[in-house]
Amino acid sequence: MPASAREDRRPVLSRIDLALRILWGLLGLLAGVYWVHQVLRGEDYERQAENNRMRKVPVTAPRGFILDRNGVVLAENEPSFTLLLYRRETKDLDASIRFVAELFNRPFDEMKRRVERDRSYYDFVPVVLQENLTVSEVGAVQARALEHPELVVQKTERRVYTQGTVAAHLLGQLGEATAEQVAARAKTRPGDESLPQPGEAIGQQGVEASYQDLLAGFSGSRSYVIDSFGREVGESGHVDPMPGNTLQLTIDAGLQHLAEDHFAGKVGAAVALDPKTGEVLALVSAPAYDPNLFTRRVTRAEWDVILTDPNRPLNNRVLQNLYSPGSTWKPFMAYAILKHGIDPKERVFCPGGLTFYGRPFRCHGKHGSVDLATALQVSCDSYFYTMGKRLGIDAIADTGKHFGFGRATGIDLAHEKAGIVPSSEWSATVRKHPWYAGETISVAIGQGPVLVSALQLARALCGIANADGALPTPHLFHIGENVRSGERFVYRPAVKESVAWTGLPRDIVLDGLWRVVNQPGGTAYGSRVAGLDLCGKTGSVQVVGQKEAKKGHLLPEQLRDHGWFIGFAPKDDAQIVVVVFAEHGEHGSSAAAPLAAKMADYWVTKRRAGPPPVVAQAGSAAPRGAN
Repeated sequence: MPASAREDRRPVLSRIDLALRILWGLLGLLAGVYWVHQVLRGEDYERQAENNRMRKVPVTAPRGFILDRNGVVLAENEPSFTLLLYRRETKDLDASIRFVAELFNRPFDEMKRRVERDRSYYDFVPVVLQENLTVSEVGAVQARALEHPELVVQKTERRVYTQGTVAAHLLGQLGEATAEQVAARAKTRPGDESLPQPGEAIGQQGVEASYQDLLAGFSGSRSYVIDSFGREVGESGHVDPMPGNTLQLTIDAGLQHLAEDHFAGKVGAAVALDPKTGEVLALVSAPAYDPNLFTRRVTRAEWDVILTDPNRPLNNRVLQNLYSPGSTWKPFMAYAILKHGIDPKERVFCPGGLTFYGRPFRCHGKHGSVDLATALQVSCDSYFYTMGKRLGIDAIADTGKHFGFGRATGIDLAHEKAGIVPSSEWSATVRKHPWYAGETISVAIGQGPVLVSALQLARALCGIANADGALPTPHLFHIGENVRSGERFVYRPAVKESVAWTGLPRDIVLDGLWRVVNQPGGTAYGSRVAGLDLCGKTGSVQVVGQKEAKKGHLLPEQLRDHGWFIGFAPKDDAQIVVVVFAEHGEHGSSAAAPLAAKMADYWVTKRRAGPPPVVAQAGSAAPRGAN
């Protein structure tokens, strides 16, 4: 072929080569798309195709009952009806939403947002539009079933808290599982069909959340064949739900009621523990709220009432609020004094206050010459100022940490606060400046930057109430029962921490605390109960300065001091530890000690009257959901 002819064909060959490359590229792209749709997403499309002629209606498992330690029902269920919307089966989504909004007299925009929120789910996954339908509302929906086949009434069970607001903070409440919660749980347990589905109610707070897996059970479903109009024409199968397990808590409903009745119209907290096991016998945070509100959709007005309440009823004051311990800190200072070899018989003269580092520190009275036991009895600040200066902040901090302050107790409830135990290292790290020696004087009587929770105080007091210094982990799980097999299991964490009393005169500390309640001059002498043998310590925490505090009865309530009482009974074989906090109660002796004495008397008398509460033998199986 002449060279000129080859030159003439070169552009043609180049075009053919380009065309072939494009063709191969398109074929490769087509193969990739085919692989994605047929292989990678094949199961999804198959499921959607199946749902084009099938309707799968979830059947929620009855949630397990919650009982107190004696079998009193705290939470159970009652029949209820829920309205579901199947988006795939509606021809006009807005019209469907508008029909429901008008039927239930709810804002259209609010219901539209509710549906939009679930846009990320497949459109054959139903959206919960309305819970707790009345019989007439069910009838109204079913009467329009032919017009709105996309709306399905689901029979379910509604959670009922039988005691109303009592024990609200420890029981917690349910709430609809969010997309984030569903995704998070699916990530930790992939393939587990028992996990909550969109729209399902799960525990959001309290033991409802801590033991969600144990209480929830396994949801079932019913599958229906539907026609081209979305009408059910037959049932094709079903999976029966499996109910959740029964959870028996450690609390005593009678003791819980006694404490809650005291706090009617007041603000504060109370917690009672079995010092040997850590079982929580009562846990009160006031004011409370009605957890039954959260078993249905809370209205905006109801939310506004809760959120604008200045007393913050959603706060669990037992483990989430931190306060200065005031003079309830002194028993732990007493341990530090003994631990560092200071003679408990050494006396300090109290003329009503002392001067340290050129600054006067007042005492609430003139106590004269006092030793350790007497200083506890009359709550002499001058004595503890003097001993605190001698110990130094780091020795005090070491003792505080030894009793568990400055960290969570490990109770089986979420959102527990750690508190603060100040030290020279803490000051340098957190506050970025050296510790001031004058601050040690304040910390010695439980003031200054030291902050504790009521629960921490209760656990720490176990270290004094128990002869072996044991510091048990507080817990609410008592007995779990599998409702299908009848198997029972006990959750009792081993005691891993204790304070060492070996070689120390613990009896001197016990004597001082006993005299607080049982001898004239003791700061809680007015709360003594014949035969109870209650030991304890009062405390007050300043909210305003000394000058204003002297006019306490004239101050607005929100500026008055807080009142504490910590105690245990009986002295030589403690069966209960009680901590009571009265927010703006002014004095621990009058606002907190009387309730603590009643709670201790109730429990000790009950134990004397009969055998200890029945406790099942510990099983080998760990409770599902226990942590």
